[in-house]
Amino acid sequence: MVLLAVVASGFYLAEYLAAGRLPGGSSRTGFVCGVIAGLIVVFELLLWPRRRVRSWRLGSAQAWLRAHVWLGLLALPLALMHARLLFIGGWLNWALMALFLAVIFSGIWGLAVQQWIPGWMLEQVPAETIYEQIDHVAAQHCREAERLVRGMCVADPAEHGTEHGGDETSADPDDHAVITGLRSMTGIQGKVLQVVQIHAIIPGTAAVRRMFFDEVKPYLLGGRWSGSSLASRTTSVRLFAAIRGSAPTEAEVVIDHLERACDIRRQFDLQARLHGWLHGWLLVHVPLSVALGVLLAMHVPVALWYW
Repeated sequence: MVLLAVVASGFYLAEYLAAGRLPGGSSRTGFVCGVIAGLIVVFELLLWPRRRVRSWRLGSAQAWLRAHVWLGLLALPLALMHARLLFIGGWLNWALMALFLAVIFSGIWGLAVQQWIPGWMLEQVPAETIYEQIDHVAAQHCREAERLVRGMCVADPAEHGTEHGGDETSADPDDHAVITGLRSMTGIQGKVLQVVQIHAIIPGTAAVRRMFFDEVKPYLLGGRWSGSSLASRTTSVRLFAAIRGSAPTEAEVVIDHLERACDIRRQFDLQARLHGWLHGWLLVHVPLSVALGVLLAMHVPVALWYW
């Protein structure tokens, strides 16, 4: 692709030196560059129906994607030479080039985030799960944490059977609470991250129980959209440090478990944001590409009419 761009640039430079002015779309080099760039745009647009129509799936998806990237980059210098290096007139030509440049730069941005984000996510989100299952897995973590809190923390007398309270039963010596996670990239599902044994009610833990229902549970279920201060790691560390200072030593295992659950929820929040960056660029790139195809279909007959 680089060689083709260099060859086209050589012909363009030779015609410029011979004519004494920049060749445009009506020159031989400019016309050929425009035709090739237009055909490349048509090929680029075929990637989307190719993904959805089985009969169009010629070649591997990786080969199509590689060709999509390199041909798209090749089309940029060809289009610029066709447009006399942007010294063009008319609103249609300007709109077409503006759209073309927007498509190219949005594609480069998408390529960059796809190269960077997956590796960064692997390092920063060790509790990564399947994106569509984030809410389900977070709810599972919340149920396990609530089971632990109800089994080991003293009920607040002010609860009076509300959501915080309920019938308390003695803990089974063999009972336990588990925080699990899924890492889609390894294919290992239900990987146990932490197991906490439920022993018996710990005196002096009413504040821990109250914190769970007032702060931890809403955050585990709603994530960053809950508006909880636990979405901030700094604030979370401070809150859990404060509750440790007022709770008995035996409650450390419960507090550690709740803090770990909040940490995993923050990882899920980060994963959701990174997923948006990883795929959100398509919401810009695809509509702009379609609009580019429409304007190109208008440009061709208009250019030939005035040629």
